[in-house]
Amino acid sequence: MSESLTGTKTFGTSRWHRLSPAMSILLIGFLLAALLATPGVTVTTKSLDQLFLAFDWIQRLLKGQVPLTDFHGSLGPLAYLLPALGYRLTGSFGGAMPAALALVVVLMTIVSSHVLVSRLRPYLAIVFAAFVLLILSAPVKLGEPVTALSFGLYHDRIGWAVIALLFVMYLRPNHPLGWQTVLDAISAAIMTLVLVYIRAPYGLLALAFLIFMLTDKRQCLWPAAALFLVIVAIVAAETTFIGSFAYVSEVWHRIKSDGLAGGGWPDLLDKGLGNLTDLLLLSVLASLMLWRKRSLRDLVFVLLCAVGGLWLLSHNLQRWGIITVHAGALVMTELLLRRMDEDPRYRERSVVNPAGVNLFFLAFVLPTILQCGMALALHAGAAVAKAGQSLALPRVDGVQLADLWTTGDFRAAAFYLDMVQEGRSLLDGLQEPIKNLSVLGSVNVFSTVLDLEPAQGGIADVRWDFADQGPKTAAPAELLGSADTVLLRKFEDPADDLRQLYLPYLQQNYLQAGESQNWMLFHRQQPVSGPPRQTSP
Repeated sequence: MSESLTGTKTFGTSRWHRLSPAMSILLIGFLLAALLATPGVTVTTKSLDQLFLAFDWIQRLLKGQVPLTDFHGSLGPLAYLLPALGYRLTGSFGGAMPAALALVVVLMTIVSSHVLVSRLRPYLAIVFAAFVLLILSAPVKLGEPVTALSFGLYHDRIGWAVIALLFVMYLRPNHPLGWQTVLDAISAAIMTLVLVYIRAPYGLLALAFLIFMLTDKRQCLWPAAALFLVIVAIVAAETTFIGSFAYVSEVWHRIKSDGLAGGGWPDLLDKGLGNLTDLLLLSVLASLMLWRKRSLRDLVFVLLCAVGGLWLLSHNLQRWGIITVHAGALVMTELLLRRMDEDPRYRERSVVNPAGVNLFFLAFVLPTILQCGMALALHAGAAVAKAGQSLALPRVDGVQLADLWTTGDFRAAAFYLDMVQEGRSLLDGLQEPIKNLSVLGSVNVFSTVLDLEPAQGGIADVRWDFADQGPKTAAPAELLGSADTVLLRKFEDPADDLRQLYLPYLQQNYLQAGESQNWMLFHRQQPVSGPPRQTSP
């Protein structure tokens, strides 16, 4: 049985009618992955430092470092492993990020073809699949213009898309398939593990959702099985690949030291107002559903989508994009249409009809679909044409810095590139050999460009006021790790100058080996051996 946009049911029990929505989703996902990865080129118009940060992670893993053991950061191991896997597949830094995201798109395409088709009518399944897969594949931050191409913060786009797909599993299957419970458990476990290991806040909310799903007596088996699979996988990963529960220990340490508040109440209020329209649209759909069918579980789910999503946003740098709200709107739309199907009198008394409900949801997700679709098409076209300028940095091939009607962003990125070239020239003039390099106040792209060994035991991202590792309060020894050579970025504003915090330590333990307009270079005559591997910061 299938359903048109107007909600009118048409009968057809052939296997083709069941497979066609899944095939459509698979076609969409594989096409998006191909558009992203096939050119093998990264085009960026802004946030060049964030792209270089991913290259630093690749370099660290190529040199044999283990995330959260040999270096520390605020992300999960998967965020560091994905770029390295993309590099292994393509052999170039320019192809690494597109290939890495294409792999995630393919995986989530397969998962969504089961989760969405078994729970939604074909129209909603295909529209929402396009929505989440485009968020995954488009190299643009949520809420930014389509010309602002950047692979920065890609881990947050993965987190939002995957947790939105997981939340759809609140719906009971509308068209159960063979081995439905087993497939549901495997799908939920895969998504939860991706969320846990991409960034801790997404993983915590995913685990809370699975625990909440245990309260549904009609489908409590798959969340219980999924939780079991997740626990087994975490134990296996932490003891085999990561070692000594390093990631679990680091997450627990952050919870104890920083709590779960994110940016705090002022930030929550600010971001709540920035997403007020989406929250109101969700409340409209939820009110239509709960008006006739009062359900405490449905109300709790809507609150989880809104409040939980706002809490996630408070842990991010973006101001717009609570994608769990869109997942909640999808679930309310499907439940409302099911209610109309089950009770014709409800359809007659309702203030809306099925076509209106479907169009309302389409209007809710269409702006993001168009934004991400145009951004992906723009990136694919620019990558094929190799628009813009090459970076002219050793080893960093296949990366184009383009001015796509983004002159302000392009100038900022070009200035940053010139500053990198200046720092590279300073390092080239150093007479002593460099064993371990650390960079303060900027991304360590120099280890990648010069094929150097990054320092062990330090913090991977020490940009000023960017990462939430708190470089302002980190001890110099913790920040630098085993570095024998240090590049210190100089800032124009004395209040934001790292020199005030770390210059005394550098002068005491290192010799100044050079200085330029934007950098100070220090070198230790007798490098210390790297600190022992740590299981927590």
